[in-house]
Amino acid sequence: MSEDSRDPVAMAAARLESAVEALVGALSRPRPMAAPPRGDDADMVPRAEVAAMAERLDATIARLRLALAEELRGEQQDGESQGE
Repeated sequence: MSEDSRDPVAMAAARLESAVEALVGALSRPRPMAAPPRGDDADMVPRAEVAAMAERLDATIARLRLALAEELRGEQQDGESQGE
């Protein structure tokens, strides 16, 4: 098995990429409309759902960035301690 298949950061990044691809696919498919659009009702996806999804995605990205930064700091510290 490759090292990436056991790396939790790489696995999290892959899951995030997969989720984004699924969102793009879901949002690109046309949705049937029950009635003709009127004003704000014309949104294909309710704005509140989009806002909630965006918040969750932003939080996930922030956690992933933090995990990546911690991983890089750990690698740098390992490299410094080996060089001594």
